[in-house]
Amino acid sequence: MVYLEINKKKWQNQGKNLERLNQYLSNKDAKIFILIYMEGCGPCNETRPEWSKLKNVLSTNFLNREDIVIVSIDKDLFGKLENANKEPMSFPTIRFMTNSGKKMETYEDSKISNKDRKIDSFIEWIKLKTGENNITTSEDHSKLHKSNKTYRKKAHGRKTRKQYGGKWSAKYKRSINCNRPKGFSQRQYCKYGRKK
Repeated sequence: MVYLEINKKKWQNQGKNLERLNQYLSNKDAKIFILIYMEGCGPCNETRPEWSKLKNVLSTNFLNREDIVIVSIDKDLFGKLENANKEPMSFPTIRFMTNSGKKMETYEDSKISNKDRKIDSFIEWIKLKTGENNITTSEDHSKLHKSNKTYRKKAHGRKTRKQYGGKWSAKYKRSINCNRPKGFSQRQYCKYGRKK
């Protein structure tokens, strides 16, 4: 597997990556998974970290395949590709390309069950398009996901679960008078969030 990241920030070094990508695009057997993003785009900023995890979570059998290319490219540099004939209409655009760019499928049109732009969905999609069974599962790369359950230690050494639901301190919550709440947030807290 080849992982290429092509952006404007490091353009001096990225010219070589662009040439390599053009070579892979002209190869009939190459299977190219490409993320086209735009700087400053909110959905792009959420998708890019998940996409970059692919280089760390795929199995070694999969990594040894030179015919599979995973690319992250800035939309301004996408026009410099030789066989990328269809400009993206929205961002981020995620595509699978093969047969010298003649065969193309977007991620949204794929037949995978969940298209939530998370690492598990990307792996399922790559597995479907390559027929590769040696890709890790979510259990193998669960360490890359940040756990929703964070813990803190109390002074006496016991671990307790950190409370969620906003940035209100415990002291502020105790100061709320539910007989006369001030504003919508305090009314909602008194109605639903307060432990009786």
